[in-house]
Amino acid sequence: MEQAANLKNKVQAINEILRAIGKPAVQEIKMIGKDGKVMGQVKYGYKPQYVFDAVNDILGAEDWRYELMKEEIFENQAVAEVKLYLKVDGDWLAKGSQKGQSQIVKGNVGDAQKGSITNALLKCFSLISVGSDAYKGLLEPVFNANARSTNTRPATAKSTPKKTEAAQTPAHTPAKPEATPQAPAPEAQKTPAESAAQSNQTDSVGLPQIAGINYERRDDGIVVATGKGTYDKRNLLKSAGFVFNQIVKDAWAKNTGVTA
Repeated sequence: MEQAANLKNKVQAINEILRAIGKPAVQEIKMIGKDGKVMGQVKYGYKPQYVFDAVNDILGAEDWRYELMKEEIFENQAVAEVKLYLKVDGDWLAKGSQKGQSQIVKGNVGDAQKGSITNALLKCFSLISVGSDAYKGLLEPVFNANARSTNTRPATAKSTPKKTEAAQTPAHTPAKPEATPQAPAPEAQKTPAESAAQSNQTDSVGLPQIAGINYERRDDGIVVATGKGTYDKRNLLKSAGFVFNQIVKDAWAKNTGVTA
């Protein structure tokens, strides 16, 4: 009883894997005659490799094997009889034998023999309900699911967005009032001190900036340097081209050659 329950749980797990894969694991099976026409009913089953992969994942590749009981080659197909063995709780159990067939295509007998064994193994696994959805006829909707949804999908009419009133009628933009020209502000009158400072700055253009030294530019082009620090700064004034003015006390003069 315990062995049966354990095997049943494993078979259910195998089938869940196959169902989860869906359409990629399903194939359409057709029997083609010599005239190229389909013989009998079109069937749907699981692709062998997906079944074997699921069995190996759950049972283990070392816990199942098969025995080739009989093999026959006919004019256009190969037939094989296979017995399946399963290892459950350490014991090997034979689950009966099944026959499988495969068509010989373009004289390729080897592939047909392999296909017949594979077909027989799938039938053997069906005895313990592996891939039971195939034998219940549940795989045709799975195989045709995408095709049907594509063919029956209703055509959706393209909707043209309606223009809003704001888009149809240009928005009215109020005209900007013309700017009234303003009279220039009257120039602020400078104080005598500011005028003197600006005059001194203008006169000092091109002359050395020496602390405590003021410059006076005369109409004849002579620049006079005055201030209490002229004596201490005499070397700087000399280097700038000034000479001592003997007429004005503590003054040094320089002829720039620029007249007013």
